[in-house]
Amino acid sequence: MRKKRAEWKIRLVRSNLKPSEGCLFPQVVLKGAYTLDDIIERLAKDQACGLNAETLRHAATALFNEMEDCLLDGSSVHLPLGILTPSVTGLWDTNRLQPEARRKNEATVRFSLSPRLKKALADPLLHETDAAASRLAIYTVEDAGSRTINERITRGLSISLTGSMLLMNGTSPERGLYLLRAGTEEVVLHIPPESFVRCTRRNIIALIPRDLPKGEYNLRVVSQCTTSPRPLNTPAVYTMPSVLVVADLQENKE
Repeated sequence: MRKKRAEWKIRLVRSNLKPSEGCLFPQVVLKGAYTLDDIIERLAKDQACGLNAETLRHAATALFNEMEDCLLDGSSVHLPLGILTPSVTGLWDTNRLQPEARRKNEATVRFSLSPRLKKALADPLLHETDAAASRLAIYTVEDAGSRTINERITRGLSISLTGSMLLMNGTSPERGLYLLRAGTEEVVLHIPPESFVRCTRRNIIALIPRDLPKGEYNLRVVSQCTTSPRPLNTPAVYTMPSVLVVADLQENKE
C-alpha cells in the first residue's frame, strides 16, 4: 500500500515585512475546493465503498449534527484528522450584565492535528510552480435559478463565479469559460469574455444559453491574468473538480 504523503504545488511570495523583508515564503496552490457533497460523490463513485450517495449524505448529516451538538454542549470531539475543542477568546470582564463586557469574549473552536495527520504531513513533497500562472482558480459558482453554490446551472439564466485571476485581459481566443461533459471533458460550450455581464479579477457573471444540453458538467476557465498589467503569453487553465448539473428553472425548483 502506498504511503500517504502530502504532495503540494507551492508558489513563492516575497515578504515586505520586517525582520523577514526580502525573504521568500511558500504558499500552497490549491488544486481544488471540495464541499461535503463533492466528497460524498467521490466516495459513492468508489466501488469499494459499497454505499450510495444518499446513504452517505444521510450518515454524514447525522454525524456532523451530532458533533455540532457535542461542541455546543462544551465537549471536545476527537476525529481521525484531529481534535475539535471548545474555546473562548479575550480577557474576562466580571461585569457580565454589560453588553460591552460580554463582547470581549467570543465562543470558538480550536483544531489540533491528530497523530495520523501529523505523520502524513511530516515529509511533504513540495513542487515550485510559476507564481503568475498558478493563482487562477474558481472557488464558487452561484446559480441564479436554484440559488445553489457549486451544484447546479439553470439554462437561460446567469451564473456568478468567485475566484482569483479571473480578469480577461490579453487577446488569446482561448480565453473564457468552458463547460465540459463530466467524465469525458468534451467541450460543449465556450463562453467568450465579450459576452460576460461582469468580469473582474475576483468575479465573473455570465449568461447560460437556453439551448445548452442538460447533463453533468465541469466548469473550466482560461485566462491570461497576472498580478501585473502584462498578461501571460500562454493562457492559464483551471478546471473545477465539482460536477455541476444543468437543468431548467422548473426542475431546479423541484
